[in-house]
Amino acid sequence: MELLAISSLVIVLALWVGHSIFLNRRLIESQKRYLQFFSDSPVALIVVDRHYNIIEWNQTAEAIFGWNYDEAAGENIIEFIVPIFDKEHVTSVLQKTSLEGVSYSKNYNVTRYNNEIFCEWRNRRLEGGKGEILCMAQDITLSKKTLDELNKRSTALESAGDAIFYTDEKGLIEFANPSFFALMLNDQDHLYGTHIGKYLFKERLTFNSLLSQSNGHTWRGTVTKPSANKEKVLSVTITAIYHHNRLISYVANLHDITHITSHVDDLTYRVQHDPLTGATNRATLNDRLKQAISRSKLLKEKIALYFIDLNDFKLVNDRYGHEAGDRLLQDVAQNIQSSLRNSDTVCRYGGDEFIVMIEAVNDEKHLRNIYESINTAISEPIYVDENTTLHARASIGMALYPDDAQEAETLIKAADMAMYVVKKEKNLKGREPILCADNHSH
Repeated sequence: MELLAISSLVIVLALWVGHSIFLNRRLIESQKRYLQFFSDSPVALIVVDRHYNIIEWNQTAEAIFGWNYDEAAGENIIEFIVPIFDKEHVTSVLQKTSLEGVSYSKNYNVTRYNNEIFCEWRNRRLEGGKGEILCMAQDITLSKKTLDELNKRSTALESAGDAIFYTDEKGLIEFANPSFFALMLNDQDHLYGTHIGKYLFKERLTFNSLLSQSNGHTWRGTVTKPSANKEKVLSVTITAIYHHNRLISYVANLHDITHITSHVDDLTYRVQHDPLTGATNRATLNDRLKQAISRSKLLKEKIALYFIDLNDFKLVNDRYGHEAGDRLLQDVAQNIQSSLRNSDTVCRYGGDEFIVMIEAVNDEKHLRNIYESINTAISEPIYVDENTTLHARASIGMALYPDDAQEAETLIKAADMAMYVVKKEKNLKGREPILCADNHSH
């Protein structure tokens, strides 16, 4: 029995020893795996004691902060890698970890080379009652810089004075900044999801055509959009954004040039028109006549010039004053323009002289009808004041291109000479009443 008992004990001891060896090997393997994981972890792993002194420091911590384990071991983590302005914040975070078991923070750190970096930290209290804390860190400096850059650009976009919107890769509008909505365009409520071509140019085909003319990258031009007050003229720049040769967006920059355009239009009008009557001036007539002659040469059409001289205009100024004379000139110019087509040119050539240019003359009947229209317009009653109404009279001469002249300057001279012939004939007939006035006070 004793031998049997001894044999059983030996077997048990052998099994226990074998199992212990097996467990020890498993433990060693687990420790090796842990050490390998700890060392090769893609995040910095730092273990600190209850006083925040560094106990363990892996290779990633060395790569991020610059110090090796021997240099970091025993150092207080707060004093070692935290800048002065963030020490209080980090201290409170670690205290929270000791009390609650976990904490999370983002804060600035310093490296061995005195570089300032920004890290994301996750801290966990280790079991065992020693108060040790595992600190896990990732260097997110680049991400923060990228985010800061995006925030700057977003702020710049939001606060930009110009209206800006962008689209997705299909050209559908996704975003517009506050300055766009400040334009108060009539259709801005339906902006999102609308194709940029349809929104700006009414249809996609026009947009595609315009962009193709600018090599498909940038287009600059003007568009007119209805707004709450009136039509706005917008200077537009559209840029196609590519990434790896793939279109990803269109960005449109809109600048309101309505006032500038109105100012330019006003200046252009002033340059081209007589300030008193609103009729075109001599320089504008010369330009238009030259262009008309060029067109008529190609189309083999005729141009008629009617040279008009108001008879005895000086008498109006002498008898009724210069204000009455100005009123006469203004009304005559307006009456002549009203009797003609918008495409016809009425010019105040000088003083009391006017020239009317008619393109695409048909025949003699057309010429007579125009003459009668001009003559009737000039004869319309002109109310100077409540007591006085004037009836202007004029001598009208006419010259034809190319019959009478083939150059602008000589055609004007021909019409002028024809007017003097008419004036001379009237004088020979005994000077008909060339300026009639109804004075209602008599």
